Amino acid sequence: MRKYGASNVSLKKALQVQSYQQEKIELHRDIAASMEELGFRIRNLENASLVEGLPLFPESRGSEKYLGDTSLLGLPGRLTRQQPRNVDDVLDWELISKTLYSWRDLNPRRRIGSCLKEGLSDVVRDIMEVINSYSKQRGRVIDFKEILYGYWRLDPVHGVDLILDLLLVYRKYRGHKMTVQVRRHAYVQQTFTEISIREVKNYDFPYMSQRSSTTVAIPVHQKLVKHLVSTFEQIPPILHPSPPKKQEVINFVLPLSGRYKIFRRFLKMYEDVCLKRQEEAKLFVVLYQNDRSSDFLRSGALIEDVQRTYGSDAVVAIYTNETFSRARALERGLSLLSGDDLVLFMDVDMIFHPRSLQRVRQNTVKEKSVYFPIVYSLYNPRLLNRTYPDNYSFFIDDIVDEDSGFWRQFGFGIVSLYKSDYVGLGGLNLLISGWGFEDVTFYDNAIKSSLRIMRSVDPNLIHVYHSIECDINLDAAQKTMCLGTQANMLGSLKQLQKVYERYEEVVVS
Repeated sequence: MRKYGASNVSLKKALQVQSYQQEKIELHRDIAASMEELGFRIRNLENASLVEGLPLFPESRGSEKYLGDTSLLGLPGRLTRQQPRNVDDVLDWELISKTLYSWRDLNPRRRIGSCLKEGLSDVVRDIMEVINSYSKQRGRVIDFKEILYGYWRLDPVHGVDLILDLLLVYRKYRGHKMTVQVRRHAYVQQTFTEISIREVKNYDFPYMSQRSSTTVAIPVHQKLVKHLVSTFEQIPPILHPSPPKKQEVINFVLPLSGRYKIFRRFLKMYEDVCLKRQEEAKLFVVLYQNDRSSDFLRSGALIEDVQRTYGSDAVVAIYTNETFSRARALERGLSLLSGDDLVLFMDVDMIFHPRSLQRVRQNTVKEKSVYFPIVYSLYNPRLLNRTYPDNYSFFIDDIVDEDSGFWRQFGFGIVSLYKSDYVGLGGLNLLISGWGFEDVTFYDNAIKSSLRIMRSVDPNLIHVYHSIECDINLDAAQKTMCLGTQANMLGSLKQLQKVYERYEEVVVS
């Protein structure tokens, strides 16, 4: 006689439970369909009666013998179970191919997760069992080959919907034998059952042993906490705290051309975050003198005010009359630093927090790693019917959400590294002029190097929206990138859809 291990027994019971749940759903659907023929709507079945004094469901909700909610479990299997009341209620499909395509991320293409892979495998296995249920009588067998493509969505109330295009192999072994490939569409629904609670009486854990009737009842979560605390108390102190290590100095390099009001906000933030807190940091401002001479002079005056208050080393100004080039400006700032200095390339539109500086120090290691943080970029406030104040602290408090902005996964302008590593990577391409692209080429060089690339989102690094003008004389690649960034910063897909709907209503009326 075959002996089942503990895992096999658990699996067998799980399959039995799944079979019973499927049978329960089918019975509820049969009841709903039968009562519909008698003129009852599915949402009224809970209080329906077969005849006077004989309720359809004698036990009410909450009773131990309650049979379930037919208005939920009795819905027929179809793709229109969920009825949206407005655009926000419409369920979105995701495309399944070799990879997963989804609107949820800025990068729509991503790897298919292990959970989804396992779920698809289970679904395909069930489909093939149904297809081959009468294969012996028909003298043929159909084998699964691959999923060509598919769509899936999650209905949080009813379950998972799937549309799959399957490539199958048809093998006929009786009569005229043949083997051909065929394609079939499968429409699958994995229906949710009701929430159930199962109480476990016998615990297998030593800290959850059965108690006598005279023992005071202790909640399970308190037993868990007590056990964990006692376990950690038994661990001897292996590592003794070392004395605090002096923090690495972060050298900000900030190119600036015009933008006086924005620079005033940035300098006020730098004063509060770094200077007043005596943070180990230095700011190098590469200040361009352009046609807007008032901005140049007023920005210089701001720097001088800070220098009078905190000393000449608090902010270092580097003046230039050249045509603005971000790459050349960063090179000018780096020329004042040594190879062992930690550098952070900064943008005047950025808002940062002390925690951001800590992440810079943790993720940047000389001759080992370069840190490219993923910043949060705010959308156009006009589209959101908002106005952004000059006070930088407004942008720190709970502004990160999917409606206010997006994670700039393809932005590489903010980067921290050591100057020696910058030189080893060949530096920025100084031949690139105009908007952007120098950071992308530098990032490509970093990937090809032996240095480790550190990428992570930083909710305390926020890029405040500003309009972008794409010069018609830009290189084709630069212009495409500029227009793409310009479009991404307008607003989310949901917001743009609402704008389109309002515009459509105006045109129709």
